Amino acid sequence: MVAVSVPRIRHRFVEVDGVRVFYRETGPQGAPTLLLLHGFPSASHQFRRLMDALGGRYRLIAPDYPGFGHTEAPADFEYRFERLADIVEGFVDAVGLTRFVLYAFDFGGPVGLRLATRRPELIAGLIVQNSNAYDEGLSDLARAMTANTPEVPGGADNVRQILELPVTRGQYEGGTTDPELIAPDGWTLDQHFLDLPGRKDAQVELGLDYHTNLALYPVWQQWLRDHRPPALILWGRNDAFFPEAGASAYLRDLPEAGIHIFDTGHFALEENLPEIAPLISDFIDDLNQEPMIIAVIGARGNLGSAVVREATARGLRVTALDRSTMDVTDPASVKNAVAGHDAVVAAIKGEDRLVPRGAASLLEALPLAGVDRLVFLGGGGSLEYAPGQRFVDSPNFPPQYLETARDQGEALEILRASDTSVRWSYASPPPVHLVPGEATGTYRAEARDTPITDADGESRISVGDYASAIVDALQNASFVGQRFTVSY
Repeated sequence: MVAVSVPRIRHRFVEVDGVRVFYRETGPQGAPTLLLLHGFPSASHQFRRLMDALGGRYRLIAPDYPGFGHTEAPADFEYRFERLADIVEGFVDAVGLTRFVLYAFDFGGPVGLRLATRRPELIAGLIVQNSNAYDEGLSDLARAMTANTPEVPGGADNVRQILELPVTRGQYEGGTTDPELIAPDGWTLDQHFLDLPGRKDAQVELGLDYHTNLALYPVWQQWLRDHRPPALILWGRNDAFFPEAGASAYLRDLPEAGIHIFDTGHFALEENLPEIAPLISDFIDDLNQEPMIIAVIGARGNLGSAVVREATARGLRVTALDRSTMDVTDPASVKNAVAGHDAVVAAIKGEDRLVPRGAASLLEALPLAGVDRLVFLGGGGSLEYAPGQRFVDSPNFPPQYLETARDQGEALEILRASDTSVRWSYASPPPVHLVPGEATGTYRAEARDTPITDADGESRISVGDYASAIVDALQNASFVGQRFTVSY
């Protein structure tokens, strides 16, 4: 008998903030995970064939949003994209996902990118399929639809017009090369859900809220630039809503992304699954090659040891280095110690200008060792409380930390002034509140010279979350050539 591998797909519900979220799941529990976020007016059923194709090798999870598919929301649920993102974030936590490749199609972009900006540590990679985040990716038809807001007379009626079967079917067949390849099941099931009581009202609310996504395009683009997630861009060029220019626009912020354009319409998986599934498989496999090998200099210190623990927990291969194994101020010693590694984390402090001398030594030694990635753990004292005004220069700065803070500030100046091939990042914790504590997985990391503050004006991070941000910067190749800081 010929061996045939067909994955089993389980159909489940989980409670999230009063919403009974339906989801499909397949694949081995320990396999790389792909979170599939569907589009309009569909639901998780749009991924059934993809789950059959890839579920034997990867873990694939596809939820239905409130107002879509089999998910059940309370009558008073407020249908806005922020709320959809709230539910998906809660869903991710409820099913225990800690890191995954995000597949964002259509509405999956606004929902998924909200999640990514809130929880960057979750995102191992990004697959974008006809999901727009750039002004040039909007067609005239899309601009007309997104112009409908609650304040626009007749806006609700304009949105309601696209909720009927001819439009639903047209989204599947429009722009395709061979309509015979498009199964009628998709649009038939979509329309069934649209015609359920209250569903069209929910879609009208979301349609009138879509303009909020356009307002966030700059935020999402900044996140892409800052975090540089590995990315695969897949696009049907004949999409009536999101033309091909929306695909190539991602390359401005993700220049290393793979991009593939197909001669089809909006629902590219319907016609081009045989071409797309292998691309996704190769992308995921590339992300899960041999683990990164990193050297942590200063591995016995408070922060260095935290980075060692976090990196080891993620499966990275870690070499712990300290003064007994190398001299960070001697380029020859550094070269011999870090050769053969993919990256270096430097968590150093000491007297006699050890920190800036170490920074200069690392910039000299790493290219000789064949290592092109450095994350330098600096201090928060060089952050600014006002333009051009550093905390370390303020009269109230604690005198016991003054020498170290000035040294760390000098190290940042050395990195910024260097003409080096090393892809460095300089990490600054909050200027005061780097506090003991484990990783929570919830934090903000931004490239900036001022602290990130909460609603009360406080900047705080635990050592565990700070270490998580450092390892994220390594794995995602983010904040290259920049100082970044971390806080809640």
